[in-house]
Amino acid sequence: MKFKGIQLVIAGSFSETYKRNALNNGFLTIEVPELVDDLKNRYGTKKLTLKGNIRATVDFRRSVIDVNGKSYRIGPAGIAAQELIVTGGL
Repeated sequence: MKFKGIQLVIAGSFSETYKRNALNNGFLTIEVPELVDDLKNRYGTKKLTLKGNIRATVDFRRSVIDVNGKSYRIGPAGIAAQELIVTGGL
């Protein structure tokens, strides 16, 4: 996905293996279960992926993602994870 121009993926959850492999490849994943629940309530559950319909702003300094006027807390990326992302992976 990274090489297709996708900068990060937001989901309700990821397996630990997926997260580790993503970081090793310099690809960022963000878990926001509350956001996914809100999107399911708004758009239903028939589609697994929403493209181009939602604008999100991620503020890494505050550990917040803003979507449609609502803020969601996200876990901060650790120093090792930040270095892997910045350097493009292992």
